[in-house]
This record gives sequence, C-alpha cells and structure tokens, in this order.
Amino acid sequence: MAPDSLITDLTGRDEYHHDATSYRAAPSALLLAESVGDVITAIDFCAAEEIPITPRGAGTGLSGGCVTSPGGLLLSTERLRDLDIQPDRKQAVCGPGVITKELLDAAARFGLTYPPDPASYEESTLGGNVAENAGGLRCKRYGVTKDYVLGLEAVLADGSLLKTGIFSRNRGFSLGDVIIGSEGTLAVVTRMAFRLVNLPGRGETILVGFDDPRDGAQAVTDINAAGLIPTVMEFLDGDAAACSNEYEKSDDFDRVAALLLIEISDLDSARQAEQIRFFCQKNKCSCLRSESDPARADGLWKVRRNLTNAVKALAGLRVSEDVAVPNSRFPTLVEFVADMNRLSRLRINSYGHAGDGNLHVNFMAPTDSEADRNEVEKWVETLMRKTIDLGGTLTGEHGIGLAKRRYLALEFDPPTLALMTKVKSTYDPNCLLNPDKLLPPSNKLQ
Repeated sequence: MAPDSLITDLTGRDEYHHDATSYRAAPSALLLAESVGDVITAIDFCAAEEIPITPRGAGTGLSGGCVTSPGGLLLSTERLRDLDIQPDRKQAVCGPGVITKELLDAAARFGLTYPPDPASYEESTLGGNVAENAGGLRCKRYGVTKDYVLGLEAVLADGSLLKTGIFSRNRGFSLGDVIIGSEGTLAVVTRMAFRLVNLPGRGETILVGFDDPRDGAQAVTDINAAGLIPTVMEFLDGDAAACSNEYEKSDDFDRVAALLLIEISDLDSARQAEQIRFFCQKNKCSCLRSESDPARADGLWKVRRNLTNAVKALAGLRVSEDVAVPNSRFPTLVEFVADMNRLSRLRINSYGHAGDGNLHVNFMAPTDSEADRNEVEKWVETLMRKTIDLGGTLTGEHGIGLAKRRYLALEFDPPTLALMTKVKSTYDPNCLLNPDKLLPPSNKLQ
C-alpha cells in the first residue's frame, strides 16, 4: 500500500464528503486503493474491527450511494485504471477507476465502441456504472451496462476474491448479474470485462419543437409503437429547455413547450428518418430541423449537454430523480410533471432518455433551507407514487442509494424485500458493505 493511500485527515478534500446530491458525510478515513491487494487488506481490517465500508468511484452519482456510512471507511477505486482493449475478441478488460470516455476513446481507435454512455461519461467511472447499472443516451437501441458485462472480479465482505463470467470460464451461477446494480452493497468490484461492438457512423440529427409537452411525448410513443429505434431519442420539456437556454444562449428554445433530439445512424435507411418526421408532424410539432453535418449537429445537441450544469447554476437546491414508465404511459407522466410545476412553488422540469420511458425530473428550490427541503420531499413522493400507479419503476439508472430507499415498499411487496435482504446477508453477513444504502430503513411507506 502506497504511503499516501490511506488518508485520515480529510481537510481540504471536501469532494469526498458527497456525490452529486446534497447528501453529505465526512469519512473517518479514505483509502485510495491502488491494487486488489489494497482492497482485500482494507476489507479484512474493517471486518475485524466492524467498520462499515463505502465503495466510491468518481462521485458523480445522483442517489447518495457513495456517501460514507457513519463512522465508516470510504474505499475509492479511482486509481484502479488498467485498460486493455482486445480488438480481436471485441472486448475490453479494465479496472473500475477507468473513466467511461477513456474506454470509448480507446475502443474507437480500433473501430469499436462501448454503447452505454451516461450523460456523465466524461467523468463517471466504469465501476460506478456497474454499481448503478447505468444507461445512457443510446440505451434504447443498444442496451444498458449489464448488457455489456462479460465478467467481473470483486472482493467479498470476507476478503475473498469472486470471479464471474469470462474470468471463471463462464462456469457456475451467474453471480456477476447479482452484483451489477447492487450499488456496492454486496462486493467491491476490482476488475471488469466488457463487450465492444463495431462503431456506428452518425447519420441525421433531428431537432423537433412542440407547443404542448404531451404532443412531444406522444410523438415518442408513436415512434416506439411503430418499431422505429433511433440511435438516440432525448426528450426535454419546455422548462428544461429554458433552463439550458438561460445558462448559455443557444437558440429560441425557451419558446417551446417540449423538444425532441433524435439521432439515427448511417446504417439506418432514409425511410426511418421520413417516418420519424411523419410522427412528429402528426403530433403537431411547431418546428423541425434536420442536420447531417456532424459539426452543425453538435450545435443542436448543445441544449441537452448544457442542462445538467444549467440546473446546478440556477437552483439553491436541486434534486434529480429518474423514474421510468412503460412507453405507452410516457405522455401521462410528462403531463403530470408539468402539472406539478404549475401547482408547486418549486421549479420542476423533466428530460430524459425517451426511447425507454426513462424520465429525469429536476426539483429546483431557491434555497437549501429546511422548508425548501421539505417541499421538495413532498413533491418527490408525489412523483414516486404516480410512477408506480402508471406501472413504472422508481429508478431508471441512478439507483436507490440513500435518496429513494424509503420508497421501495411502494414498488416491492414484503416477500420481495425480504428476499433482497437475504441476498444481502448471504454476500455480506455482518452488513458492513454500504450498509445504509439500497435496502429500505425501518420506516417503510405503506
């Protein structure tokens, strides 16, 4: 273990006290692991001393999942950055600290790509993506993180090294599938193998504006129902577009009630683009722009790329949720968010990966006061209950973490929650790995 790996004085290291949410906790110590041996040593020590362990990647999560448990060790895997592209096998083997864009850039040199591309791909780590089963802008067409994991190596709570998938010659139970999306509560991932695919070329980019958010959402539903699967299909309601425009003026996007940003690949037929335009016009779009030149198309995407930074800059308190519903209910959910925005004193807007019904909802308050926090919590619960009523799920890709575990009883019945608890106790019998995340606390909602 390197001399500077274990840090007990975190003065000046505020970034390790939180993730991208407002949840905060100071670690008792921080370990910047540089090898699998460091992870095993740390887990063995913590098990002997009964110290909780919180795994952490880049801290870009939006659920409080890597905020340190009380009295615990923050175990960072950001220095585990080995990356090996194997083009003949169309796969990559890497450490959990590799940034998603680093894998994308390395694979592109061989004409390959790793399709899951969360909006935070320039800063999020692949270990964090595995922990949350992250999706991304291309997930409708290409799938999410779990669809590309070929194998994992992970250290269990007893210090043993678990090998799954290709690291175990694909023998035995698919234990890696249980670890994906488990938010660091079952094991600490130390090595991963990912499937790569041929790099698709960019085709046409289409930006569509609507005067009614429900019309934009209905266009999404119609496109999906017709079996059309563009590479990317992103939705922004009018207020989200206005937020982006307030942050950096790019066009008259504040004059629309909803935007769709759609990208098709160079392998798609011209007929698909024609059908997409047809459904947008059928749903009364107010403007429609197409661009085939990549440089000019990037200008159309500016409104989407600006959004995360825009809402951070414009709100004293921002909470971002990521519910998902069946595609047929997407218009209803979009309309419901617009109603919440009208009824609440908060600023509430929505955007997301429209192709798979994943809607991100921003709750923006002017201050971080207790009153504003209570107001946000009230409307978050309202959204969660409506999502379940529509046959949806509490999270599309952000995970449960600290933020949503109290709502799990809305989605899962007691036997299911009991089985999840049994799985946790099998992997981590002393409940030391991220013990206060994912599973619900005692004050379950009825």
